[in-house]
Amino acid sequence: MRPKPSFTQKSVYLLGILTLVQVLLIGCGSEKTPTIPTSTSIIVVNGSPQTQLTPTERASQITVSPTPDDEEQPAELIPENIQYQIFVILDYYNHQVFVEEKVLLPHPTQVPLREILMVVPPNDWLNVFTIQSINWQEDIPVEGYSLDGVRLTIPLEQPWLPGEVKELSIKYKLALPNLKPRPGYGPSPFGYTERQTNLVDWYPMVPPYQDDRGWIVHDPWIFGEYLVYPAANFQISLELINGPDLVVAASSIAVKDENRQLYTLEQGRNFVFSISPDYQVLEQEVNGATAYGYVFTPYLIPGKAAFNTTVEALTLFSKYFGPYNQPSLSMVQADFDHGMEYEGLYFQSRGFFDLYNGSEQSYLISIAAHETAHQWWYGQVANDQALEPWLDESFCTFSELLYYENFYPDSASWWWATRVNYYQPYGVINRSIYDFGEFTDQYLEYRNATYLQGAKFLDKLRSSLGEDRFRLFIKEYAIDYSNQISTGEDFFSTLSTYLDLDSLTWLPEYFKE
Repeated sequence: MRPKPSFTQKSVYLLGILTLVQVLLIGCGSEKTPTIPTSTSIIVVNGSPQTQLTPTERASQITVSPTPDDEEQPAELIPENIQYQIFVILDYYNHQVFVEEKVLLPHPTQVPLREILMVVPPNDWLNVFTIQSINWQEDIPVEGYSLDGVRLTIPLEQPWLPGEVKELSIKYKLALPNLKPRPGYGPSPFGYTERQTNLVDWYPMVPPYQDDRGWIVHDPWIFGEYLVYPAANFQISLELINGPDLVVAASSIAVKDENRQLYTLEQGRNFVFSISPDYQVLEQEVNGATAYGYVFTPYLIPGKAAFNTTVEALTLFSKYFGPYNQPSLSMVQADFDHGMEYEGLYFQSRGFFDLYNGSEQSYLISIAAHETAHQWWYGQVANDQALEPWLDESFCTFSELLYYENFYPDSASWWWATRVNYYQPYGVINRSIYDFGEFTDQYLEYRNATYLQGAKFLDKLRSSLGEDRFRLFIKEYAIDYSNQISTGEDFFSTLSTYLDLDSLTWLPEYFKE
């Protein structure tokens, strides 16, 4: 009997399907020439050819991820990044997800390890996440694992040595929650509404490892983000059953293979989906990438405005921070009152669509620019969102100002007055999400300091450096820490090559020791 195919063999198989389908698509003349966008060239379609699905009914016995045996055994390569290969079946109307996830994990440090710690965000919801099995390569069961909150601890019988690669296979089921705010927590996109199903932070993931801190896993909090994402590569197969014609928004562009959608993403922080029968799709090429907008039909006017902003911001930030490094970016209208960024996709709050006044002087526009900027400050340059949230949120709030200065300079004063100064932000910006317990309204103080005071800091730094040197500095910082997890120390290390930090006598207004 031939041995079962390894992770690498299955990866080659999935990539082979993707390559074949892409070649066929190119042969059919579907390749497009990238163009620099304008705010008027928008295509509105009922469903993108890459995302429109007609799900099939399936027998009650669901089998996940059948793959053929390979005759030849390709050489095993040590990956530079964590590799995820995930086979997904979503039962749309029953709100259930069946998953087989394979993880190829290179040793993350220079010392032997005795355990692997994974983060399981969906287990923060009651009765949502159920493990069916965890195996090593060759279907050897993992013994003695434990799941406590969002922490999945996997003990190792023998020390895991530097240079070695571990392969894990996890089968599990998700019973998706109804997307309603949980008592004591801020809103989250994870789950379903009548119009929309969102798979975000939905799979067990490997956190970063630091020699002085170990595996970096934080506790969920009542606001802000607690996850830290190392860059990883993804291969995902998605199949939908028991649903109408569905439109899928995702972190990358799909290639269809029979009744499955196949996705690949390199150097991504995560991979997410938003699925609905009601999306209208906007599409435009932006400097070699494709921007998509997914909007509910009654909201096409504000949807086009938010999509235009996304396209304009992608163009601007690619010049200001460096090239956008993913094949696509999707703006998704949220069926809830909250915005949130992910790799290659962001949600725009339903409330901002409702309040849109037809003018650029609108939170719909400013937050669209903000969320687009997260593709650099969170996606390209990651940070510890729990301990140093200012490293992405301050940058993205300041990016809103850059957007107005470049596209609507007459409205920059409105932005300052409405977005920042109205709230009279004050205090230091380098606090963790857990450090606001002294305040009655913790979230308000967190937002005012981390976002608004943070934008004031960057604007003041720009004044100190001058526009040209500031642009050189910010682009160098973005490029130097691309695909890494940056820290405040890294930020100031780069800044110190542009000026003497002691000359910034006003820094204590914004930073605590």
